[in-house]
Amino acid sequence: MMRHNSLCKSLKLLAAPLLAISAGVLLDSCEDNVPTVGSGLAKGEVLIALDSLTWDGTKQYVYRGEEKHLVECPKISYETFFDDAVDSRSTTNLLGRISVPEYGDLYCSYVTQLLSTTRLDIPDSIPIAQIDSMKLILTVPRGALTGDSLVPQQLKVYRLTKSLPSDIDNRFDPTGYYDPKDPLGSRSFTLSALGMSDSLYQHRSYVDIQIPMTKEMAVQTVNAYRDDKTKSIFEWPQSFEQYFHGIYVEPSFGRGCVANIYLTNFVIFYNYKATKTSTGTDGTVTTTVETKVGTTGVFANSPIVLSSNNITYKPSKLLDDLAANNEALITAPGGYRINFKFPAQQLLDIYNRSQSKLAVVSDLSLSIPVEEINNEYGINPPPYLLMVKKSKLSEFLAKNSLPDNKDSFTAEYDKKLKRYEFASMRNYILGLIQNGVKEEDLEFTIIPVNIEFEEQQSNSYNYSYLAYLYGYGTSSTTTKYPTKCTPYIANPSMCKLLMDKAQTIFTYSLQQMQ
Repeated sequence: MMRHNSLCKSLKLLAAPLLAISAGVLLDSCEDNVPTVGSGLAKGEVLIALDSLTWDGTKQYVYRGEEKHLVECPKISYETFFDDAVDSRSTTNLLGRISVPEYGDLYCSYVTQLLSTTRLDIPDSIPIAQIDSMKLILTVPRGALTGDSLVPQQLKVYRLTKSLPSDIDNRFDPTGYYDPKDPLGSRSFTLSALGMSDSLYQHRSYVDIQIPMTKEMAVQTVNAYRDDKTKSIFEWPQSFEQYFHGIYVEPSFGRGCVANIYLTNFVIFYNYKATKTSTGTDGTVTTTVETKVGTTGVFANSPIVLSSNNITYKPSKLLDDLAANNEALITAPGGYRINFKFPAQQLLDIYNRSQSKLAVVSDLSLSIPVEEINNEYGINPPPYLLMVKKSKLSEFLAKNSLPDNKDSFTAEYDKKLKRYEFASMRNYILGLIQNGVKEEDLEFTIIPVNIEFEEQQSNSYNYSYLAYLYGYGTSSTTTKYPTKCTPYIANPSMCKLLMDKAQTIFTYSLQQMQ
């Protein structure tokens, strides 16, 4: 212990001069006249300066040391276009219809294949006579709706009569894929519980819409599971799809609410006897038999089977008029999109005029302000936007690609600053510097997307001098990695991008021999 205290005192005496030396190095490195670096490679001094250009459609100055250079920044050219097609395959299904003066009319139904459980969780000792009923349960998470939760709704469910096409999209017409005269079930409902703050509901994170099926369907399902000849049907999604092609769910009545169906699940209910034995204080043994209700899930939607939204969207006159005036609009699901030309060539012209072979690109980003469109239905800007080369958009969506920060980029909506910022574009501009610029490198499309992330946590240890004196420090960092990027269809969304006020910030350092 005495030796440790002596060592600490010695290190503390050294601390002041060490810190003074460090400060002197930092101050020297910030001077305009930088000492010669790499003199073995070339004679003379190296001037290190940082160029940063903010491209926002106005005259800008690029600062290089104490000098400033005027640069003309023309407006970014863009066009607004309407696309009624969207890849609507998703385990999240929209159901209902709304009519919003500012947004327009939206009608949503859905079709889905189902995944079966491989083993029926009903004991073989339960006779068929005790199979009670069957229900289809649609689960809506709290907050996963747009519109008025008090509006009465009605839905109908149909069994598909043939397999769904593999190239399905939101424009799919289910006519001919089901028998409209033979519904599996129907149900009138409201989603008012999702909007209630009453103690009965405030701890519930979801609401179930339960649609009764026929008892005959429940009995047929149990018999199929118990039949040795059909057991293989339930082992694989492909074989089960041939037995049960799926279902079509449509809103049959009501306007004013669109719900996000998180889970589609068929459940069987059955009765069974439970024996209970109790011993009294006098030693008397009493046996009672109770009838209880058991449940088991049999079919449900899943990410590994096909599920698709049927979406029809007609924009409002307000949006159509804005689009006709070439305002930059984004809507979801489907609707208005943006094509624009990124000013990469002009940026490279400025970069190349530096006449420095030692120029190093530091960063490139694009920030786009947003104007939210007021409405009484809570329709907001989409949570993420995808900016992808126009020539690669179809391939990106078809292959379920992830943004690579070279040909495609994503930006999260900043609710506080009301903007999207596409950062980490350095690899994109570096590719153009190395390979030259083609026209297709400049043309981009912006669409709304949904991004799923995986979080990874890492710990770092502090081995600094102060940590040695007072104990080692640790810090934890959580990094999010995108795992899925798909067109945004979870909720109706809309906004106006202020492309005329978009800012492109290009930063690079110069190392010039003097």
